[in-house]
Amino acid sequence: MHPVMDTDVLIVGAGPTGLTAAALLADHGVRVVVVEKNPGTCDEPRAISVADETLRVMQQIGIMDRLRPETLLDTGARYFGRDGRLLAEVRPASSRLGQPGKSQFDQPVLEELLLDAVRGRDRVTLRFETEAFSVRDAGDHVETTVLGPQGRTVVRSRWLIACDGGRSPVRCQLGIPMEGSTQVEEWIVVDLLGTGEHERFAEFHCNGTRPAVVVPGVKGRCRFEFMLLPGETAEQVTTPDMVATLVEPYLHRRIAPEDIRRARVYVAHQRVALRYRQGRVLLAGDAAHMMPPFAGQGMNAGIRDAANLAWKIAAAVHGTGTDALVATYETERRPHAEQMVKLSRRIGQIVMSTDAKVTLTRDLLLRGTGLVPSLKSWITAMKFLRQPHFTGGCVAPVPGGLPKPVAGVVGRALSQPAVLLPGGETAPLDTVLGTGWNALRFTAGAGIEVVPLDATPGATPGAADGRIVVADRSRSFAEPVTLLVRPDRYVAAAAPAGRESEAFAALGEYVPWLSDAWRRHQERLQPPIPS
Repeated sequence: MHPVMDTDVLIVGAGPTGLTAAALLADHGVRVVVVEKNPGTCDEPRAISVADETLRVMQQIGIMDRLRPETLLDTGARYFGRDGRLLAEVRPASSRLGQPGKSQFDQPVLEELLLDAVRGRDRVTLRFETEAFSVRDAGDHVETTVLGPQGRTVVRSRWLIACDGGRSPVRCQLGIPMEGSTQVEEWIVVDLLGTGEHERFAEFHCNGTRPAVVVPGVKGRCRFEFMLLPGETAEQVTTPDMVATLVEPYLHRRIAPEDIRRARVYVAHQRVALRYRQGRVLLAGDAAHMMPPFAGQGMNAGIRDAANLAWKIAAAVHGTGTDALVATYETERRPHAEQMVKLSRRIGQIVMSTDAKVTLTRDLLLRGTGLVPSLKSWITAMKFLRQPHFTGGCVAPVPGGLPKPVAGVVGRALSQPAVLLPGGETAPLDTVLGTGWNALRFTAGAGIEVVPLDATPGATPGAADGRIVVADRSRSFAEPVTLLVRPDRYVAAAAPAGRESEAFAALGEYVPWLSDAWRRHQERLQPPIPS
């Protein structure tokens, strides 16, 4: 008999998605075991672009103060055509989420910070050099045989989250197919050190001969990507001399071999798992979707998976959420992953083309967008990079009579303005939301009543009646309205003042206790009946 380890959740894979999920689950009071077949976190730069929603999750986990100095914040992109002329300069529109819309980071740094955060949470057990090689769903739990330095162990968990990469052994064991294709063109990715300071723009050189991408970072880091030409091999293009030759036209100097941090050849995949869940096993990150790098969404999609899934699994573990709530993970996340795969492929088609007619037509069209202001704005403000918007899943129908700006936030991430706290200090809104559900009551003035909602009767954080009142300097809404905000900061419902119970009851299939929690809050506000 092999030793047995019991836990609430087993996470297979300690990349950014797995570590993020582990930290969030622990903050929800869930016991987690993380196994990773490698001896440590990734020491090679892979992902390089980080979105505002990802940085918001890092803020929630508590590592932004250390991540910020290692990140080139608030970056854009420039696209150059066949003759080297600028075709378009793009930058995300101002983010509502309290973080820059697009930034450049270093994956090994992020993973080390996440690892520190996970090690600082006593509900998480980490096991490196440990591989999961047998998964059996037993109905009310999952039994996973893992092999590591301690020998064979059976991990008995209530749920398993597979964050084990694009080749995902867990997904393969379950027989879940991937839909999509693999790009024909090969690219070399080169990461350099000591390249000096850069402007806050990635560069896409769509020259029609050897397309190239240049992505700057902080502390002299810079990434270069070049498309391989017919007949070239990985062995040829990854030599220090060839790397120096490729980079020289963009750095305007020849680099030394010691400046090369990494040089690898890759082929991009554009695939999405047919389903994200089988029984008590769920897929997240690259195990669920793989996409070309051109939109910078691969890792960000994985972090969105972790943030969406963690609170739902925690609710299932604690008995405060139903199985239907867990099922909304795929309903909410898979459509957006498909959108990002398609977007990444389309941007790649713009960048990679070497066909003279196609590149000439592309350049003429992009230069002509100035004649159509709305189209130019759609491109230059990166409005093509859609934020998730849930129209199904754990969201309530929008009641009639709500102003359009209010109705439009349901199913979207809650904005994060700076608010004035009762003590007089200013802080991001998330700092008063905690890890659970909240009702936000926007008054006719500039105040927000933040009402924490709890599944169990009893005292709640904040003032004596359970409220925390902050001043909304952005004056988000002009008339009284209540928003129901999920633990992942998405708006689940909106209701005019006095109709909250109706909106909350619509989510009873997923979170049955919400209506009672709201009723208890209302009862606390009522004055006592004189005896």
